[in-house]
Amino acid sequence: MVEIVPFKGVVYNSSEVKDHGGLLVAPPYDVLSEEDQKKCLGLHTHNILHLDYGQALEADAHKYDWHQRSGELMRRWLAEGVLERLEKPAIFHIEIICPNPVKGGTIVRHGFVCLMKLEEFSPQSNVRPHEKTFSSHKEERLGLMKATGANISQVFGFFPDEDRRALDLMAESTSRQEPDMDFEDYQGFGHRVWIDLDPQTTGQLVETLKNRRVYIADGHHRYETALNYRRFLSEQNGGRVPAGADYVMIYLCPMSDPGLVIFPTHRLMRRENIHPDEMINRLSHFFKVSGKTFKNGNEPVMRDRFLTKLKKQRHSLGLYMSGRPTYYVLKLLESSWQEPALRAEPRELAALDTVILNNVVFKEALGLTEADLDNPDKIDYVSNLDQAIDRINGEEGSAAFIMNPSTVEDILRVTEKGLTMPRKSTFFYPKVTTGLVMNLID
Repeated sequence: MVEIVPFKGVVYNSSEVKDHGGLLVAPPYDVLSEEDQKKCLGLHTHNILHLDYGQALEADAHKYDWHQRSGELMRRWLAEGVLERLEKPAIFHIEIICPNPVKGGTIVRHGFVCLMKLEEFSPQSNVRPHEKTFSSHKEERLGLMKATGANISQVFGFFPDEDRRALDLMAESTSRQEPDMDFEDYQGFGHRVWIDLDPQTTGQLVETLKNRRVYIADGHHRYETALNYRRFLSEQNGGRVPAGADYVMIYLCPMSDPGLVIFPTHRLMRRENIHPDEMINRLSHFFKVSGKTFKNGNEPVMRDRFLTKLKKQRHSLGLYMSGRPTYYVLKLLESSWQEPALRAEPRELAALDTVILNNVVFKEALGLTEADLDNPDKIDYVSNLDQAIDRINGEEGSAAFIMNPSTVEDILRVTEKGLTMPRKSTFFYPKVTTGLVMNLID
């Protein structure tokens, strides 16, 4: 049984939101470049990144000394009234509106923020992860939680809603009043937030979720950090923890919402000195390789043809290499299914493009190790295709592997077997904005 509850959220005071709400919020810290981080920090002195992703100073003795500054700053903002804690528990309904960078048009996604009771991951758990996580991220986030005693950003989860019961309840709650927050952020993304304090409507949503399973879309490391924080408090207090430590702040979206969109995450191979001809030779043992070569004038046309072909083929990867004006499609050979690299995996995992890339391309063909895949100096992850190609053209890497997106059905097939996908198998879009609401753990 999934247990969600309303909570006394911490929000920016209404005057701050009315005057400059769009300057206070930011995308999740883990999708920001260093340049993005500096831009958000410079938007406003009260921007949420001053709490969630502060900058190191030259005088700092340790890499994450800014955690302590975040804790002090959060307590000061609460004391000064920049931030306010609600007096009554609420569920926060959120509508995000943004352009679709792939298909054009607009994405509108509906979800709500609540607290969800923590469960240890297991095959019997009603909360299911779908990706592996980086241990360094969890260590850093744990340090921030210790310093602030808060969830500053949310886990992102989704849940089955075939009967549209949850979506209907959300629509009913938001139709009765004007939003409490309504602004555009610096990216031009629209945000509307309704603070639902009504015990009857929030109670109906709580009851509805009891019979659902929750799948973590983004923020696996936030969820695991919340588990680690609860263990830390237990060790510090002889097995006792505050009631709030049994819960984590989460943004939940019904699977019936058409705004639940998944994009791929492409891979950049950074510093492998393999000649393009040698790369193709190695890969041709496992894949049927076909290419779309371009000249300066027709690159956009050939890229479109390449992407169209890639999207039509299952178990296919794209490849673009430095110094080679060709977009390649790599279609897995039937014989490659018998390779130990895939036969060793459960069927549900072996069918994933990200597993084919990791096991067949990176490990089998190119000889990389699991440690290499965790090393950002070896493999980097980029969700924007244009950025991936530009970085290869700018000699920031030797090759870009272009991925098709995973689907919600892929996630369900894997998680229902108690399995997890490789890191960065999915890129849910848009990300859940940080700074709309926070949670003090007490």
